[in-house]
Amino acid sequence: MTKKTTPVTHVIFDVDGTLLDTESCYELATQAMLAKFGRKFTSDMKANMMGRGGADANAWLIREVGISDQITTEEFGVQKDAMLSEMFPKCNAFPGAERLVRHFAKKQVPMAICSGSSLRKFQQKSVKHRSWLDLIPTKVFCGDEGEVKRGKPFPDGFLVTMQKFPVLPTDPSHVLVFEDSPNGARAAVAAGMQCVMVPYPVFREQSRALNVSKILSTLEEFKPEEFGLPPYD
Repeated sequence: MTKKTTPVTHVIFDVDGTLLDTESCYELATQAMLAKFGRKFTSDMKANMMGRGGADANAWLIREVGISDQITTEEFGVQKDAMLSEMFPKCNAFPGAERLVRHFAKKQVPMAICSGSSLRKFQQKSVKHRSWLDLIPTKVFCGDEGEVKRGKPFPDGFLVTMQKFPVLPTDPSHVLVFEDSPNGARAAVAAGMQCVMVPYPVFREQSRALNVSKILSTLEEFKPEEFGLPPYD
């Protein structure tokens, strides 16, 4: 079911778990790191970390599992990133992601990326996908961006991204955000934007409590015309 929406003029994509299937990489690397300390990685921990910047997520996790006296956030991040750098170049796009981006590019819909990650990690993830990800001209990486003071679930990243469009939307409500995480959806709603969620199955019930415009199982289900955007040819 779709809520009554304001016509959309601009689109913002999250990357991890929305366009590219990288969350499994993060999960495997995090599980491996915690196993070194005899700890387990739960779905609740994953939900709390999704959408946050890397350093913020790692700092939260080592406090949560009680290992902050055994390893620093920085060293945890270095070891985890070494694992991720091997995994990221092999990641796949989610069904419907490339088609949707190419469609918006063809119809000249202004697009942006707002990711909690860094440019360096994005370049690793996008190795196989540059031909279509490069069609998105505006990119904000909250892991690098000094203007973004607070990560998701705060709205800062999306608001900074909106201001970087060459032609600004008349109001945040004309911006549609594509997200997979509860934290990301909360950030979009807090920014006053519309949000389509494509959540992991484990977060689907939790997602129903969020004030998003639509919840999908896959981007292939998205119908642009429901948001006042040009339909697929």
